Amino acid sequence: MKSKLVICFNIICCLTFLFGCWDQTLLKDVTLIKAQAFDVGTDKNLIKTTISIIETDSNVKIPSGNVILSAEGASTRDTRTNLDEEVSSELFATKNQITLISSDLAKQGLYALLDANFRSPLSALSAKLVITDGKAGTILHTKPENTPLISDYLSDLIDSEEQMGVVPVVDLQRALTILYDDGKDLILPRLTILDGLVGAQIAGTALFNNNHMSGTLNTDQTSLLLLLGDNKKSAHRLTRKVHSFSSSSLYDYITADVMKAERSLKVARNDNNMFEVQIELTLKLNVIEYPANHLYKKQVIASLNEKLSKQLTEEANQILEILKESKCDYLGIGRQVQARYNSSWKSMNWKEVYPAIQMQANVKTEIETHGIIN
Repeated sequence: MKSKLVICFNIICCLTFLFGCWDQTLLKDVTLIKAQAFDVGTDKNLIKTTISIIETDSNVKIPSGNVILSAEGASTRDTRTNLDEEVSSELFATKNQITLISSDLAKQGLYALLDANFRSPLSALSAKLVITDGKAGTILHTKPENTPLISDYLSDLIDSEEQMGVVPVVDLQRALTILYDDGKDLILPRLTILDGLVGAQIAGTALFNNNHMSGTLNTDQTSLLLLLGDNKKSAHRLTRKVHSFSSSSLYDYITADVMKAERSLKVARNDNNMFEVQIELTLKLNVIEYPANHLYKKQVIASLNEKLSKQLTEEANQILEILKESKCDYLGIGRQVQARYNSSWKSMNWKEVYPAIQMQANVKTEIETHGIIN
């Protein structure tokens, strides 16, 4: 009997130390933002925020569509406050999947738009960050087929292109890290609206000089830039014109998957005290389409390798020039200069030095496989 009383006493003592979750927020008390977009307001000094929230069927309690709301304000947090006045419960961005920013606004500066997201512990830092060619808010009004939620559609669109190596993998967390890095710059996926508001399409990437958008690349250029940047987390596919047959242009092209990429990047200082960058990129290819055929012949393989190597080398050097013109140090040359020439780094303005450095790329292709037919 005494032992039972001791056990009961211990249980009662333990219960006094058990507390409920004092900071819980119930989903029924909040409205979740699934996607957000930032544009220049009707007044150039104002910001317009457009958000997508979920419309649910009260009978089955599942998402059935989007509710799109917009508000203007002096800052992104001010617009959120104004949006809160339009809904019956407090807006939360914990489930935000994608953040869209118009190119016009991105040219004015990126950090000020995202400061509220970075500071809040309730922000979804894994949300995709994307630049739009036109109005960012308009994309949230598109009506893609077979996808009721615009946030899911846009997130899946970016995910698929990331996996194919067409655009870089960037979320709010990674963007913040790079924005504070003096030796590396940011590039972000770029979207454009399809005619008739039926959806959106990847247009390439936006280049950034520190905090400001400074240039653009198309999808082919972006894919090659990611390879130059030693991106090995994604698959890459290349389609290039290698012939000029008069019979049909269908026979002019070759498409290949990159099975393996080997890159070396060397930074040195020449006799004139100028920095030089040499990039060597070797691509092991698997040909998945080549209507001209005859890939069983060694001379055909050799000819294709020569043409592809020359073409990709020219494209790579054009991309390097665009990066310098945009003052976008995506390849992180500044990091290597900072590490190897730290005393010089401390006394220089890297953004003034970077456009003047000599950068040279050499791309070599090696076709190793070509499917199950010759």
